[in-house]
Amino acid sequence: MFTDVEGSTRLWEAEPDPMAQALRRHDEMLRAAISRAGGFVFKTAGDAFCAAFATPQAGLDAALAAQKALAAEPWPTSQPIRVRMSLHTGVCEERDNDYFGPVVNRAARLGTVAHGGQVLVSGATAELLSEALPEGVGLRDLGAHRLKDLGRPEHVFQLEAGCLPSGFPALGTLDNPELPNNLPGLLSAFVGREREVDEVGALVGSNRLVTLTGAGGCGKTRLALQAAAEVLDGAGDGVWFVELAPLAEPGKIPEAVAAALGLADDGGRQPRSASLSDVLREQDTLILLDNCEHLIDGAAKFCGQILRDCPRLRILATSREPLGLDGEHVYRVPSLSLPPGEAEAVDDIAAADAVRLFVDRARAHHSGFVLDETSAPVVASVCRRLDGIPLALELAAARLSSMSIRQVSERLGQRFRLLTGGSRNAMPRQQTLQAAVDWSFGLLTQPERDVLRRLSVFAGSFELEAAEVICASGAVDAFDAADLLGSLVSKSLVVADRTARSVRYRMLETIRQYAADRLAEASEDQAAVVAAHCAHYLAAAETAAPHLTGPDQGSWLTRLDADRANFRRAAEHAAGEPDGTSQVLRFGVALWRYWLVRYRKEEAVALLVPALRRPEAAADPALFAEALVAAARVTVDTDLATSIRLAEQADEVADGLGDARLLVMSRAHLARAYSWAGEPERARALALEAVGRARQLGDDVLLGTCLMAQAHAVGAAASGPLYAEAIACTERSGHIRLSRTLHNNAGCAALEIGDIPAARAHLEAAIRAAATIGEPHPIASGNLGWVLRAEHDHHSARSRFEEALRTSRRIGNNRGMAGAIDGLASLATDLGNWHRAAALHGAGQALLDKTGVQLEALDDRFRQESLGQARAAVGDAQVQRAYARGMALSLGQVIGLALGGALPGT
Repeated sequence: MFTDVEGSTRLWEAEPDPMAQALRRHDEMLRAAISRAGGFVFKTAGDAFCAAFATPQAGLDAALAAQKALAAEPWPTSQPIRVRMSLHTGVCEERDNDYFGPVVNRAARLGTVAHGGQVLVSGATAELLSEALPEGVGLRDLGAHRLKDLGRPEHVFQLEAGCLPSGFPALGTLDNPELPNNLPGLLSAFVGREREVDEVGALVGSNRLVTLTGAGGCGKTRLALQAAAEVLDGAGDGVWFVELAPLAEPGKIPEAVAAALGLADDGGRQPRSASLSDVLREQDTLILLDNCEHLIDGAAKFCGQILRDCPRLRILATSREPLGLDGEHVYRVPSLSLPPGEAEAVDDIAAADAVRLFVDRARAHHSGFVLDETSAPVVASVCRRLDGIPLALELAAARLSSMSIRQVSERLGQRFRLLTGGSRNAMPRQQTLQAAVDWSFGLLTQPERDVLRRLSVFAGSFELEAAEVICASGAVDAFDAADLLGSLVSKSLVVADRTARSVRYRMLETIRQYAADRLAEASEDQAAVVAAHCAHYLAAAETAAPHLTGPDQGSWLTRLDADRANFRRAAEHAAGEPDGTSQVLRFGVALWRYWLVRYRKEEAVALLVPALRRPEAAADPALFAEALVAAARVTVDTDLATSIRLAEQADEVADGLGDARLLVMSRAHLARAYSWAGEPERARALALEAVGRARQLGDDVLLGTCLMAQAHAVGAAASGPLYAEAIACTERSGHIRLSRTLHNNAGCAALEIGDIPAARAHLEAAIRAAATIGEPHPIASGNLGWVLRAEHDHHSARSRFEEALRTSRRIGNNRGMAGAIDGLASLATDLGNWHRAAALHGAGQALLDKTGVQLEALDDRFRQESLGQARAAVGDAQVQRAYARGMALSLGQVIGLALGGALPGT
């Protein structure tokens, strides 16, 4: 049931105090009537109520009771409060005590066309009520009516009873003669975009020319039609839809407008545009001029002239580029909202407009389609990969008539072949994704096409300067490239994202794939563009590298973040070229610190390690050695044995070169890696030598790194002075990332010797330093959990361990996950949950086994204490069984158990 107070805005403005009192009483009566009928109010908005009932009869009872009470109430306002109501029946989606879907929208639409005191009933509800109406209650058939959702006509009935008035004006539907229009009926429901409809409606109300722009298939026409229907209120002379897509000549535009308005031909006594002006000069009319892009100059000329001639006329246009007129307000139609990248719950995924549209259209082709725990992540992926473009989503949903959602997802790499077979009622360019983009591409000039093709080499977003360098070729120079990029933005083929500091550009993935296909057709141009892209981003990486150990590393990391996808693509291009090995190694040397900070280790390993195996990798020994060190650093958390092997190889090459700096780097890393591998004697010897060499070089960054390795090798009791000196090195160099690592390690050492205040101070400093450079640091957060446990603050300790677990999982840090899980296991021991604790310890060990990393001494102490308590409580056999079960769990099961779930199988 939907209810709404008629004329409430006017009453609020005229009688605010009595209206406030009246609405309080209105709310009480409605809630009472709904509650007595067994209903549930799931949403209120202002004075509107939305309620759900188990049966149509219950809804009918609530409506009758509410209207009877409202009619008998002595209202404090100058006129009685009159409420319009509607009843509709169907299956809805429920999320967080709210209901969603076409049924809810239809009920609301039906209610908005009623009048105060009137109760409207949909055809579906009337059929269910027809044989169970109370005595003295009837349904008057009002016939089929088109509602403002532009969907199928609704068969409407009016509820009649002795307590209800019976004489009402015509319904406020699109069939009402007082709402003149020619808006087309549509077979599919309008889904989502409530905010956009409101925004466009507000713009139309305050501007005489509004143009909706956007890429092909983004839903400009559908949004314009819905916004036009919403502003149709009977106060003006109507809303008229004019479709320009079939026209080939701009001179035909006045004829098309005249035909839409139903104007008679005057026999050619004056130009059609002049006769239009004569008719519209005194009318308050809205013309929806759809698909102007292929007649852009003619459409602009027509709009400019008729708006000058007709001061009360308004135009809502759709086009892939603005008309370029003074006074034009451009509204760029966004893609449908997408589920957040981290969304996993079905309800969170289902709330996105793109998912809502996909599910609605999917059920039209496969009635059994359900959005559940299995399908929701795949649907979310499909929606993201299709950029939330309505046309693409509808075409993908249509494939569910013969494919599963996973099969559709697996074939999106060939989306222009897959996404065909749209509605036969649609224009040809809307029946396939290929045709939609072909239409836009065909309207471009040759230089615009050249630049669009070349822009496809970018991944993610890019800056103007990069576009100028990479797109300048042949007849297009750098200045032309900038100008043409702006033109492509205006034509909705490139998106400009503005921030306070810069403008970055990007292409929707569908457009990018199309442009990439066109670039591949020109193989020579493609090779040159790919080479230019690779060279540009290699130069950018090498420019940034020296700044990643200094005081401004935070800002440089942010710069690299913006082009992360381009660095990856450029490096992958280089890796795919027979002569690209040295470029790959240079990328690795320049970016390894960035990859570490941003936890892109797997990406780095996949790039660097295969390149280092190539015979030509050793052609430049110095570059080879630096790349080996880089690869050793990025593999240490994921594959300790490989990390040691690479560092040993780097040490051998550096020794042969006599390169003191490279020797220090390789031996400092080897010392750290040997410590983790449980070889303290080798670690101490290498660390001592590395520190001595670093002191001779006078490099604070190297010295701080070597002192950290030595502190780790000598053990917690002797590490304090070494950490203090190393931290002093970072204060001189400004190396924030090294500072956070040193503070974390110093905090662990302090915790190990029982200095809890020092441990807390160091770990909090580590977390602050990481935040300064935008780095998640789950290790420090987890270590702070141990401090909080030592302080007997178990609640805060759990929060820290859980935070560390979630962050480690998100960034793929197995060592961080293992540490957090061991922390939660120890908390379980503290509470006497012996089997949970043992299983979690087993799960933590399984994660460590994947990397070859051994437990730190302190972590091992905490684990043994925890397992010892469990053995004392339930016996060794039960602990061993639970430990083994934990080791056998999947990662998802481990996360669920660690965050409070039951042990699987219990």
